[in-house]
Amino acid sequence: MQRYTAGRMAGPDAKNPSQPGGQPGGKADPPRVLLLANTGKPPVVEALKTFVPWLKDRADVVGVEETRHTKETNGAGLPDADLAMVLGGDGTFLSQARILVDREVPVLGVNFGKVGFLAEWDIEHVKAHWERLAGGVCRHTRRIMIDVDVLAEDTPVYHPNGQQRLHTFLAMNDAVITAGPPFRMVEFEVAIEPAVVQRPAVTVAGDGLVVATPSGSTAYNLSSGGPIVSPGVEALMISAISPYTLAFRPIVFGADCDVWITVTRANEGTTLVIDGQPAAPLKEGQHVRITQHPRMLTLIQNPELTYWSMLAHKMRWAVRPRRD
Repeated sequence: MQRYTAGRMAGPDAKNPSQPGGQPGGKADPPRVLLLANTGKPPVVEALKTFVPWLKDRADVVGVEETRHTKETNGAGLPDADLAMVLGGDGTFLSQARILVDREVPVLGVNFGKVGFLAEWDIEHVKAHWERLAGGVCRHTRRIMIDVDVLAEDTPVYHPNGQQRLHTFLAMNDAVITAGPPFRMVEFEVAIEPAVVQRPAVTVAGDGLVVATPSGSTAYNLSSGGPIVSPGVEALMISAISPYTLAFRPIVFGADCDVWITVTRANEGTTLVIDGQPAAPLKEGQHVRITQHPRMLTLIQNPELTYWSMLAHKMRWAVRPRRD
């Protein structure tokens, strides 16, 4: 099994990290663990009282940070770590993933929210599987993320070097354009990998547009009729929100393809939403360019679950109708 980095090797045997602790006679330092806690949730605060002392007996806890603070500072000053644990819900996990991805630290989510689709652990599972976590041998997936640029109206279309960026965002789940008040139909020109032909592939009218990663395929994309895509696939998907045509169908394509969306009709409240959070207003003539982020997030999976079992249990995938 391929290992993620979860500990520091010590001594001369550190040259062989293929086995926990190095070669016979080697010894691994305890992993450096960073806790990112949503202290706005009372159950998180209560859990930290006993979990932090337990963890300090087994790991080098390099920090216990409030997620509100890390969002405000974009993670500035966070210590180096071999493993990050995010205590909160899926929303908390998304916000911290955007901060941690470029640090290339493996991440696991401890769920104190509702569904827990990304934050698939609980405290008892962490304790039960600690040796595997510390040894770097838990199953994990590498999740793609996307860079989202809002470009000015006079930006040369489909020429990356001529961009005039108004805003830049990072997303793990999706980038969504919503119609907004007064909720009239909006319209977009959509181009996928347009550098060769220099023109849009299609014009889409409706209530909005969703560009999602596999991690986000079960979020707004799914609600808009888009497909469920396994998180290990390097792909993006586009689905329309209430399109003004029966002919539009969601599509899946390689994550190495860039996407250009030109807003040709907008409302006063038309907005770009990143991972479920309003990010920037959009005007007619502006462009949204979406590309794969150069780094991927390592998400550590709970050994007692698979993506497919979570899909069936938490999302009720393929559950048969009840007869009562």
